[in-house]
Amino acid sequence: MRVFLVLSSVLLAVVIPPSGQLDRPDPYSIDFVHKALSLHSQGAYVSFVEKNIPTHGDQTSIALLKTFANDELSNARIVRSFLPPIRQSFSQPESISIDIDKKPRVTLFLLKYLQRNISDTQTQRDIEETIKFVEEKTAPN
Repeated sequence: MRVFLVLSSVLLAVVIPPSGQLDRPDPYSIDFVHKALSLHSQGAYVSFVEKNIPTHGDQTSIALLKTFANDELSNARIVRSFLPPIRQSFSQPESISIDIDKKPRVTLFLLKYLQRNISDTQTQRDIEETIKFVEEKTAPN
């Protein structure tokens, strides 16, 4: 398992350049967020991903909306999988690289939409906790 994680880390270092951009333009960070979700779902935590998620802010939610179909956004398992990256995206608001992404407008819209469309009570509580976290982290000082 450790060998797999090391090889995955090396592969990601080669596939994703230090700027976080791939060879083609990725203005919404869709590829980056998709890779982060994939790694997290496998239980793998790669320092490059962990270090760069907090620089994305609202971009993460834009990428999620562009990645998942409407029916997937009502699947509690899928929604639970991307709540941690949303929280990570706002864990260090001062690190968010683009000023407009420091405002969680898309993120709060997405979370409130999910809250209305998920029937699983535990997932609804997780969404509510994520909303509170994002609002607290982005509240004006």
